[in-house]
Amino acid sequence: MKFWFSILAISFVFSCSEPKKFEDSYKETVLLQYLTTLNAPQETCESMITNKDLCFKAYADSIGATFTNTTAAVKTQTCQGLLTNPLYKDMSGIAQTCAFECQVTDWKTKTNSGICAQSTIPALIESSLTSSSAISCLRSCFASTNNQISNDKIPLYLLFNNIQHGE
Repeated sequence: MKFWFSILAISFVFSCSEPKKFEDSYKETVLLQYLTTLNAPQETCESMITNKDLCFKAYADSIGATFTNTTAAVKTQTCQGLLTNPLYKDMSGIAQTCAFECQVTDWKTKTNSGICAQSTIPALIESSLTSSSAISCLRSCFASTNNQISNDKIPLYLLFNNIQHGE
């Protein structure tokens, strides 16, 4: 009899507990994302430029032209400039990393799918500015901090709106 009373008492305690709120789930999601997200904006920015170069090189190879990769010094300088740009300077390192990682993924996808070898440089630049996957990814970077970003602001965070074309 005591056994049944104990089970009943435990069941009652758990049934009286407050249900999980949306805010609790949101906080858990943000915390997990924070713990699993890299905080390496400089390195991710340089990776973005490296992957852009790989795409442009694939195009150059396909037409028999030569392509010169962006030097390490120029990558470093470009990324330092981006990180101090008013768009990025007030973002956390994790948010900056997230924004750059979206573009790393976009350039890798273009290279791996063969699009780079089949497109022109202007078309590749245009596709980087209009990539629905990169735009969606950028939105999720902002959403994870409970911020929204308008459609007209998204392109401002893309590489070719921050540096001169064909650097």
